[in-house]
Parts: sequence; structure tokens; C-alpha cells
Amino acid sequence: MADDHNGTVLIIEDESELRFILTAHLRAAGFAVLEAADGVKAIELATSRQPDVIIMDIGLPLLDGLSATRTLKADDRTAHIPVIMLTARSGAQDIVRGLEAGAQEYLPKPFDVAELLARVRTVYRLAVTRKDLDKLNSRLEVEVDVKTKRLQVLYEFMRDLNNADSRDQILNLLIRCVELATGAKRISLFLTEATGEYLVCERAVGIDPSVVDRIRIKDFEGITGQIFRSGKTLAAKTYDTNVRPDRKYHRDTFLSTPLVSTSLETREGVIGVLNVTEKADDSPFSEEEIECIRSVADAAAIALDNVMRRMRLRHSVRVLLQTLGHLAEYRDEETTLHIDRVTKMARLLAEELRREGPYAALVTDDFVDMLVQAAPMHDIGKVGIPDDILVKPGRLSAEEFQIMKTHTDIGRRVLSRASDPACPVPLLEMCIDIAYCHHERYDGTGYPRRLPGQDIPLAARIIALVDAYDAMTSHRRYKEPKSHEEAVETVRSEASQHFDPVLAEAFLRCRQQFNEVRECYDDSPEAIGALLA
Repeated sequence: MADDHNGTVLIIEDESELRFILTAHLRAAGFAVLEAADGVKAIELATSRQPDVIIMDIGLPLLDGLSATRTLKADDRTAHIPVIMLTARSGAQDIVRGLEAGAQEYLPKPFDVAELLARVRTVYRLAVTRKDLDKLNSRLEVEVDVKTKRLQVLYEFMRDLNNADSRDQILNLLIRCVELATGAKRISLFLTEATGEYLVCERAVGIDPSVVDRIRIKDFEGITGQIFRSGKTLAAKTYDTNVRPDRKYHRDTFLSTPLVSTSLETREGVIGVLNVTEKADDSPFSEEEIECIRSVADAAAIALDNVMRRMRLRHSVRVLLQTLGHLAEYRDEETTLHIDRVTKMARLLAEELRREGPYAALVTDDFVDMLVQAAPMHDIGKVGIPDDILVKPGRLSAEEFQIMKTHTDIGRRVLSRASDPACPVPLLEMCIDIAYCHHERYDGTGYPRRLPGQDIPLAARIIALVDAYDAMTSHRRYKEPKSHEEAVETVRSEASQHFDPVLAEAFLRCRQQFNEVRECYDDSPEAIGALLA
């Protein structure tokens, strides 16, 4: 490349005197000069030394100027070098041949040296401008590529964030997005722990895990604490001269610079701090990168807030449903732990169905979660049954039994009052199905509607089997409980009659776990007496 500010010129001229004169004038004008006397040497020098301008005589030994120019223009390494062609031929056809070969300028001999120097300067300035444009284009291409990739990362982050349904998923997505979007080698995410006394490091990149476990910021000290208290963003662009060569932390909460530290804020206040430092190229964070980190943190904070609200709502709903489900039990001291047993057994049976069999695709995580929440509602209709029937010490008469059977319809009507056909709630719909249909039989002889087989909602079929097993193995005023083994044989024998055969098979596979739940939540007089003894 150029040896000084005026660049380098390659002179290819077989007349040594003319070559000497041109060299002297070009050097006097501030150019560095390379010389060649034939076309072969010209190609060799142009390829290896990459001059800024070439002055090419047409009449050369070994390889003429036109052929040499065509060779240079055909090679990507030298095609960009401008050529000024010299010739004793001044006809129009000769000029056209020279320009078609790839020359930028054509100067017939004899020529004025001042004119040649003017043309060299002009061609050189154009070449420099072209190189600057090439560099600018290359830089712009790199910037566009970086920004395009960053936008793709952000798009994928937002897409995945919308589908995230857990705190861990959101935290992992946040760290991964920042890592890809900025090239940072060290990232730490601090969130408040349960008591609110400390900020604890929940996620980290580029930090020894044994150190991460010890990082607990009390009284909200240091940069992380300042950002937590202020809710602002700090961008430190200067380099920390105290960073050790091995780039390890001096202490647990040390942060090197350049650094971006930003808060995660929800509607309820600041919940954490994200620290990003040590880019892969060791450069400061750009304004665009800082804004990217801020935006990612904001989006993650909103997602975390939504997930936490959903978790609290689900917990509230679960507690409410359990409380409502226990209403009927509180009127009947004999069924103290019935709801607990039915709920846990329903989960066991649903999870077994999910492992294998024709219902595996239907029994999703959401289905199991809703089933566990809805199970306590199966006997909610008993709140409408008179006490003299509900807690009667002996067997019910036929007329009393007909009244008892109405608890399924009472449950449906009570729960349906909260249902809006225009805005159905899956959990509420399952509660209604279970309350209304858990006494239907697979052979169509159950009540209240005598629904057969698959017409009975799957959730109600599950509760029907679980409720029947618990009724068989529990103490009642009017009967002694069956043993676990006897109840198992009853379920086996009544498959396809009382119970869905697929559910019966699944029950048989996990029957031992049913027995463990029965024993753990035993509320028989004997068990209660043993506890009180």
C-alpha cells in the first residue's frame, strides 16, 4: 500500500530514460514509485505490492500493455487499481482498445509531464475516495449485520417471553438474550429474596458458580444496591484500571467496567438489578446496546410480574376451591380428610394416564393442574342436602337417596351461576363437569343423566373412580371400610361397567400409591384415636 500521504505509483515502461524521468517527477510530487520494464514483471509487482496507481505503456516486451491490463483487471486482487495507459498510437481505435482493456486514462506520446502528473493526482484521489467508500461500505455492512442479528435476537426473545410460563424460563431467556445481543462475557442478575433483606444472585455468566452462591448484597450496598434504590440505569464507559490480568473478581460483589447496570421494575416497585460487563471485543457499550439492555430488562420485569401475579392468583383460586370443597365436609365429621385424599389420588391417576395409553395426549400439564384444583368441588352440591339426610347415622331410604342424588345437580347450578358462555373459563367448566357428572357410570346406568362411556367428561370419569375407591376404603356410619385389596378387586371387576376400562387399567398400575395416600390421610376413628392417645 502507500508509503506516504500521496500513495504509490507503479511505472511500467521499457524505455529506461523515460522511466527515469517519470520516476524523478513522481517522487518530487510526493509519490513512492515502483518500476517494471515488461508486462510480466508489472503483473508480479502489482499483485504483491498493491500500488495505488499504475502507469502502463502499451508497447512492452514479453507481455504487451493491453494484455497486462486485461490480466490485472481479471484478477480480484488487482482489478481495483486504476491504470493510466501510455502509447505512441493516438488514433481513436487505439484509444477505444485501451479503454476496453480496462484503463481509466489514455495519454498519447509525446506527452507533457505536468499533464501526466495532474492525471495521476486525479486518478489517485478517485482511488483513495473509492477505498474510503469501500471501507465505509464494509463498516456499514458489519453494522447492519450486527443490528440485524440483534433485532433477530430481540424478536426471538420477545416471542419466547410471550410463551414463558415460569420464573425460571424468564430468567434464562433474559440472560441468554443479553449475552447474544451484546457479546458480554460477564452478566449477573440480582433479585430480592423472600424477606426483602438481601439481593441475591439468581443467574450469572462468566462467574465461578462457587462465588455466585456466596453473593448476597445486604443493605443494598455498592453499585447494585445504588441501582436498586434509585431504579435507574448506570452506563460506565471508562475502563477500570484495577482489573486484574486474570479478570477475576477481587471480591464477591466486584464489577469491572465498561459496565451497564439497570433495574428491573414492576408496577409494585424495583425487584432486581441486571449487571452486564466485559464485552467480547473489550469495547465500551454503545448507546444502542445500552438501550437494548434496558428494553430487555423492562420486558423481563413485566413478564416476571405477570407470572408472579398468575401464581398468586392460581394459589388464591386453589385455596378458595379447597375452602369451598370443605364446606360440605364440615357438616359431616366422618369425611374430614376425604377432599385431601380425592385430590391427591386424582393427581396420581392423571399422571399415570399421561405416562401411557390413549388419553396421554389429553392429559396435559394444564389438565392435571386444573383437575387438582377442581377435584375438591365434586361434592359442593351437598351444601344443599338437609342435615337429617346428609349425616343420617344409618343407610338412606329410597326416597332419601333420591334427594341425596340431587347434590350433583345442585353443584352444577351453583357453579354455573359464575359461568359466562361468552367468556368460558376452562377451570370453572371442569368444576361443573366434575360436580355434575362424577356419579355417572361408564355403562350409562349412573346419575343424574345416565351418560355412557366417552360422553362422560374425562375429568368426571377420573373423579368417579377416585371417589368410589375412597368411599369403599373409608369408614362410614352405615358401613365398615373395605380393605385396599378388596377395593382394587372391585375396580378391576367393574371396569367397563362402573369405570372407564382405560382408567381402571391405569389405577391398577398405580394402586400401591393409592394405598399409601389412604394410609397417610387416614381419618378413621381408630387412626384418630391413635393420634390422640
